[in-house]
Amino acid sequence: MVVPVYFNEENIPVTWQALRETLATLPSGIDWEVIFIDDGSGDDSFARLREVRESAPERVRVLKLLRNFGQYAAIMAGLQHARGDACVVMSADLQDPPELILEMARRWRDDGHEIVLCTRNQREDGVLAAWTSRIFYRLMRRYAIPNMPEGGFDYFLIARSVVDIIRAVPERNGFLQGQVLWAGHEPSLIPYTRRKRKLGRSRWTLSMKLAYFFDGFVSYSIAPIRLITALGILVSLLSFGYAGLILVARLVSAISIPGWAPTMVSILMLSGVQLIMLGIIGEYLWRTYQTSDRRPSFIVEAILEDEGRGSDTEGTSS
Repeated sequence: MVVPVYFNEENIPVTWQALRETLATLPSGIDWEVIFIDDGSGDDSFARLREVRESAPERVRVLKLLRNFGQYAAIMAGLQHARGDACVVMSADLQDPPELILEMARRWRDDGHEIVLCTRNQREDGVLAAWTSRIFYRLMRRYAIPNMPEGGFDYFLIARSVVDIIRAVPERNGFLQGQVLWAGHEPSLIPYTRRKRKLGRSRWTLSMKLAYFFDGFVSYSIAPIRLITALGILVSLLSFGYAGLILVARLVSAISIPGWAPTMVSILMLSGVQLIMLGIIGEYLWRTYQTSDRRPSFIVEAILEDEGRGSDTEGTSS
């Protein structure tokens, strides 16, 4: 289990209790551990995680990131340290039902699925969240990732082979759902209703959602570049047509005073379009630069794990 944590001190004891009860019912022959990743929380999340680990040191490992690197980096840190033959990624707020782990594990072990996705077909966490999520994944399916499930997914199981593929192709501004589907295995889907958050408040703000959407859209879609090309062609045709009209009017003496207004309109229109184009191209170039600069996606400040595996080590990065 890989569980990123960010400002979740209230949820951690409840989440751990629910996970422990669920995982204890796994079929014989399946061993398990939970890796919690504290993504630079500013509350007492790490203290609560330390207490959880002390209650079950053989089952729990804790990574503490040096600062907040974002949910994607936290999950990647967990996958980098995961030892299992399969990994389940879930949030720490219990909006995703832990009991679905049993069905995911069954489909992986018994049916041989390398990827099992829990897809949201309904949501209890508000109309706005449902509406924005629907738009997000509809655009993703149409323009970027055709095999993205309609409701999207954040809660999933991936086999070791998929974990190794994702780890081998690290991304600075990664879109994890895209990486999972890009691996190529046919996913098995489990529809479920996403629960309403009961404790604390979500730090997954609208600005973070928009940034994550843009990362995924730019990483897996050529649509923005195609839009630039189409828009450039359209504006060029309109500009040439307008220039021809002015030339004809000038030749027949329909314009007696130099046209200040048409000139300004043309300049403003073309300048605005060019700025939009440069901005979109800049987004692609920025991501290319971040991928090539070799800075680590995260820095692990401390690791709480078995004594024989380097307990409380510091300074790990990837």
